[in-house]
Amino acid sequence: MANLPEDIVDRIRALERQVHRLTTYVNSKPGGMPGTLAAAEPPGPPAPPAGEDPADGPPRDATGDGAG
Repeated sequence: MANLPEDIVDRIRALERQVHRLTTYVNSKPGGMPGTLAAAEPPGPPAPPAGEDPADGPPRDATGDGAG
């Protein structure tokens, strides 16, 4: 960072401080999952639209092999 202009270095340091404050705040909240685990976990399947029940989908065949 020695070759960067001083105002850019100041902005980088300010962002680092802000990230540190936000991380401390999030990790101090009771309950929930730590931020590192929440970010690493893949999102779940999307919820069905309101009023739709996944069981109301097209009928499945009795064999379960999907061959209609």
